[in-house]
Amino acid sequence: MIKVNKLNKSFGDHHVLNDISFTVNKGDVVAIIGSSGSGKSTLLRCLIDLEKADSGDIIMEGKPLLNAGVYPIAQDIRAIIMRMGMVFQHFNLFPHLTVRQNLELAPKVVKKEEKAQMNQRCESYLNKVGLLERIDAMPSTLSGGEKQRVAIARALMMNPDILLFDEPTSALDPELTGEVLSVMQSLANEHMTMVVVTHEMGFAREVANKVLFMDSGKILEEGTPEDIFNNPREKRTQEFLSSILREQSKKATKKYRLKSIK
Repeated sequence: MIKVNKLNKSFGDHHVLNDISFTVNKGDVVAIIGSSGSGKSTLLRCLIDLEKADSGDIIMEGKPLLNAGVYPIAQDIRAIIMRMGMVFQHFNLFPHLTVRQNLELAPKVVKKEEKAQMNQRCESYLNKVGLLERIDAMPSTLSGGEKQRVAIARALMMNPDILLFDEPTSALDPELTGEVLSVMQSLANEHMTMVVVTHEMGFAREVANKVLFMDSGKILEEGTPEDIFNNPREKRTQEFLSSILREQSKKATKKYRLKSIK
């Protein structure tokens, strides 16, 4: 589904992506983990052409989005990226449109889809994410978790072959994170191909079948969740996972104390 080879991207003198290479097969759930600033989000944005890479190859379903550092014509780029959907950290819903209108805008404008067909699929996807009853609500009336679930349904409206997620739960309170991860797990169970940048180690361990650990613009380690979490080879991977586990332990202790006080 995706083949990336020796991908490089710089912002001025800052080398953000350094010879990135990996593959994603049909039905894979690939979790990309690493500390902030390691290049994870930039990588995702290059995959969907929100950032232009400097060199390397990006092959999507056999078609080159980037070939030896050269992009095809705009029409070919659009055809390739239309096969992907992206869910952003901060939802990116249109605040002046209802939930229904947010979902139906892209199929209407880009695919010229008929209204009856759009309405049926809109209701189906909102039902899938548990929000059919909010179909005519405005985004301002939704919780963060509800907004992110709407964003997932909106991405599904374009019938993507691949879904990209950029820290989909990092803007959410812990109580709302579970409802979004539950929707993502159900998509994984349906064999949707997904690439997920995440700090949720539980999701990476339990749902992903491949984990990439990035540090300073490089993929330092790649393997199954068992490989990465139980037997990390690189010292930097070990340090990162230890730090994450300590932080999660602190949060769990704090939450327990708050419950005790109440």
